[in-house]
Amino acid sequence: MNPRMKSMLPAVAICAMLGGLPAVAAQHSAARVPAVKAKAAQMVRSAWPAETLTGKVLMVEPARKMLVVEGPGGVPFDLVVTPATRIRSGEKSLALKDLSSDTQSPVSVRFVPERRGDVARTIQVTG
Repeated sequence: MNPRMKSMLPAVAICAMLGGLPAVAAQHSAARVPAVKAKAAQMVRSAWPAETLTGKVLMVEPARKMLVVEGPGGVPFDLVVTPATRIRSGEKSLALKDLSSDTQSPVSVRFVPERRGDVARTIQVTG
């Protein structure tokens, strides 16, 4: 082997190693992204604890899956109703459309604040 080539051999080896370093770093950081996103999602979900609101039914919009309750001080609260929301009047289970006849009735709503709005978990007609 030519002496000049022998002296270039370490430089070529170093360049080859350094050239592969960004690819290894990218693979390492790409593997961490789902774990970081999952942890961030957990933090967002657990950031707001469930709350209870007592008031009276102002409006029911079954098509929009929304219930508006007048809370303390006359403040209206828009609540998202999901298929998992339990609606009861005494011991009787109700559908959201059944609440239309209960406007002005007192209610107690257990809800969770989320990015999409306040999501009702349980709605109890108390009057």
